[in-house]
Amino acid sequence: MSAIRSSALMVLSKPPPPLRFRSARVLTQHHWNRLSYSKTSKLGVEATIFPCKKDRRNNLLPFYFLLALGAGCSLSYYSRNQPLLCEPPLPLDKVPEGELSGEYKNFHNYPTYKLVSSYFASLGSSAPGDPEQGLLRHDAFSMIAREPREQWPISDGDDEEKSWSMWGIVDGHAGPYTADVVQELLPDYVVNELLLQAGMDPYSLHRDSSAIFHNCSLQQTVQAIADAFVRLDNDILRLAAQAIIGSRPFQVSLQDLAPADSGSCALLAMWDAASGLLHVANVGDSRAVLGRRNSRGSQGTWEAKALSFDHTGYNKNEVARLRREHPGEPDMIRNGRLLGIAVTRAFGCLRWKLSAHLQSIAQTRFFGLSLLPSFISPPYLTAEPEIGTIKIQPKYNDFLILASGGLWDHLSSEQAVRLVGRWLEKHNPAEALKQPVGFNTIDVADDDDDDDDDEFAVWEQLRNGDIVGSPPDCAIKGKEYTKIKCGDEKNWVVVDDNAATHLARNAMGGADEDLFSALVGASGLYPMRRLRDDITIQVIFFGYGEARPREIERGEKDDELDDLSNSIHHY
Repeated sequence: MSAIRSSALMVLSKPPPPLRFRSARVLTQHHWNRLSYSKTSKLGVEATIFPCKKDRRNNLLPFYFLLALGAGCSLSYYSRNQPLLCEPPLPLDKVPEGELSGEYKNFHNYPTYKLVSSYFASLGSSAPGDPEQGLLRHDAFSMIAREPREQWPISDGDDEEKSWSMWGIVDGHAGPYTADVVQELLPDYVVNELLLQAGMDPYSLHRDSSAIFHNCSLQQTVQAIADAFVRLDNDILRLAAQAIIGSRPFQVSLQDLAPADSGSCALLAMWDAASGLLHVANVGDSRAVLGRRNSRGSQGTWEAKALSFDHTGYNKNEVARLRREHPGEPDMIRNGRLLGIAVTRAFGCLRWKLSAHLQSIAQTRFFGLSLLPSFISPPYLTAEPEIGTIKIQPKYNDFLILASGGLWDHLSSEQAVRLVGRWLEKHNPAEALKQPVGFNTIDVADDDDDDDDDEFAVWEQLRNGDIVGSPPDCAIKGKEYTKIKCGDEKNWVVVDDNAATHLARNAMGGADEDLFSALVGASGLYPMRRLRDDITIQVIFFGYGEARPREIERGEKDDELDDLSNSIHHY
């Protein structure tokens, strides 16, 4: 027995004859052609070893010994006289030839331009105003780039008993939670602050908010709006801080943290029909622009008057303010971003506001994120708004554009005003709406190949994110889309009855059906944030039409505000 054991040890200790394999290298198409007659063995199909000429002196024992040592790796032994089962890789320097597999070909379907256009138009809504108060019409449009929805319009101007109106846009980021709170509560916070400034109890059951601007001076009005923004943000952060250090149930704590953990921009416009003053408060990168003719009558050209400024790291005034508030922090703003975020003012965003101590507790208890780099002297973000005030002149048909950053990525303020000016050449906002409020239609070319009933069903699927149909035949070979200018003026069209939809359509390519169909209809098939952001637009038309202006009681303070007709005061 010992002799047998000794013989076995000698066999195992003797170095095996070398295996002759081809050298490892990147396989070119030439090599694949040479190996095209090989076939995998029964041992597996993951790692590949290519044999040389057969050599009777080679012992198979080392080969199987290597297989045993390679735990988790399957080695395939290819003989020279058997074909490969897999296809060779496609060359990367030319378009591969051949037909797609049926399963993959049928997997992809595309909406027609007609369906995309109909769906797009349905996202707009229109509402009549009160011409006696100088308000003709209010058009709105909203289109998201991804779920969940992070943008919401604000509208509180349908009550005929009030002498004021309110519109706005809430644009969330890193989740919808802050935007939901701001959209729901900000108007109430503003009204309550105005009532407090007027010496009234905002929580009284008998409060009268129909004329909240009457008993407030201009300075009191501006102060009340600013206080409302800051107070709401403080409440959001206060509740989050209490959740971090408190002992409430886990589910409740998470719900209290959510509005502070995400963030939101907010743009709010308030118009007092009695004084004619329009106040615009902004936090973030949404924008308000007033369209006004540079001369009286219909012959003057439309001019854009900025009522707000974008709060980003590219705004020199914002950068200077942050440098003053946080001296000695050169790395605070880089590439237009404040410690990584694109805006310099926002609601929520606890990572830029709460102390490092509170954030460390949140990280330990509630899966909080790590501290931002170069986090030295918080808070870095603020919800204190910049406020612009101007006197509206309804008899000259001023109009107001409110839009989120998704529109201004493709259009300038001047372009947006000119586009609405073109829309006004074909439409009269004083006329009664020709369609139900909340639904907009558009005349598009008929497609004889589509049945109306099937088309409506497909349109419903398109609204729900189920993309079906056939692609538009309008592409240009080799067209570079990455740096394309979507709002190119040569493609501007006027085909929508809704002014807000008209702005959005031309920002998405206008007459360029190829570009428009992709930016609108590819939702769910491609990361849309690479192509566009969420877009929310409101257009408000001022004017009396044929109505006689209603006599509204004016306060004594209004006489000193007449100089605001041609200038904007920023606070």
